Amino acid sequence: MIDTAYVVVGLVALGMGLAFVSADPQSPTSRALAAFFSCQGLIGLLSAAVRSGWLAYDPRIAGRLFPIASAASFVAAFEWLIRVRRTEAAHDRHGPPSARLLRVAQGLAALHGVLGIVRPDLREQAFIGAQLSRPAYYAFAVPLYLSAVLAAVSVAQLVRADADHAERVRLRALLFAAPLLMSGLFLKDPWVPITTAVGEMVFLIGAVRYHVVQGQRGQFLERFLSPQVARLVRERGLVNATQQHRVQLSVVACDLRGFTAFSQTAAPEEVMQLLQQYYDSIGGAVSECGGTIKDFAGDGILALVGAPIAYADHAERAVTMALTMQTRGAQVLGRWRNLGIDLGLGVGVASGYVTVGALGGERRLEYAAVGPPVNLAARLCALAEAGQILADQRTVGLIVENGGAQRFTQLEPVMLKGFARPETVYTVNA
Repeated sequence: MIDTAYVVVGLVALGMGLAFVSADPQSPTSRALAAFFSCQGLIGLLSAAVRSGWLAYDPRIAGRLFPIASAASFVAAFEWLIRVRRTEAAHDRHGPPSARLLRVAQGLAALHGVLGIVRPDLREQAFIGAQLSRPAYYAFAVPLYLSAVLAAVSVAQLVRADADHAERVRLRALLFAAPLLMSGLFLKDPWVPITTAVGEMVFLIGAVRYHVVQGQRGQFLERFLSPQVARLVRERGLVNATQQHRVQLSVVACDLRGFTAFSQTAAPEEVMQLLQQYYDSIGGAVSECGGTIKDFAGDGILALVGAPIAYADHAERAVTMALTMQTRGAQVLGRWRNLGIDLGLGVGVASGYVTVGALGGERRLEYAAVGPPVNLAARLCALAEAGQILADQRTVGLIVENGGAQRFTQLEPVMLKGFARPETVYTVNA
């Protein structure tokens, strides 16, 4: 019965590892958890094989597999905690203290594994009989237990930290499950497989809740943010990815010419149909160029290139995005023009330093961008004629440095509302 219990525990752990990596393959935290439970599953199956006699206990083979799997499971678990720590909203540039503790804990666990590979016979003797009277016990047990203590200290720090909400769900589950999952260090049969199985179920409950939160978040990310931003949120957490900071980026604003007159005379269903086609075409252009849509406001769309994902070539990407917008927009509006509805698309591009980050209350956050380039892009968009793209001097200067001067034609300086002096404006040539 005990052998069967170890088989069940091992298979459940392997199944959890497979579930974590298949349900969330792009998440570094889920991959680390998958590695941890896979190692736990291997330990359970090895224990069952040895106890049943199916696998003879040979210190040269089985004796080395146990310390390898044990050390690997500890290292993977600590790596998950390190990844969770990286989702904290703020930490110093040298890395959070708990992350350094976890690296030390990983080193101690690895030391336990190396010692077990070199002297598997001593490792076996260390955990049999009167343990405290054996010097080998301290050589093998101290690194393992000390790594667990350091991990516990780090978990205590993580509980107080402002880590990602979804990861905190799994972290709370770990607090309850960890003593049960580690019961093999201080309990004997027949309790070990029972307590381990209970620990797996406790953590599985937290993991299910984690995926519910991630699923709700993913619906938002897929609709409004680029794939690059979605990946950043998975790796660093929503709060950390949207933390307020100042960055140089490019802003692209576009809206429809003739939309107001059309919306006043057309049926609401026609207006919604046009907007849906328009949003889909513009949204595709934004995503392809690595941008993030900040605002939908009627027929107006404001996109950022350079935040939350930073790009050294943000100006070039923004102009490419504007040209793609015009091309895609012309295809959509051409179909409506065949129905007698005359619409056009104007686009403005501006670059400079902007403060970006999450703003809002406790229940609702919005990714905001504040700075002169945002206003300038909107003013240039309003100034642009149907089919025209206007760019400011900074955007052009950034691109000209890379040999793109032929793409622009300079216009007469213009006074724009909200700006104290005339702005030099360029048209973007297709």
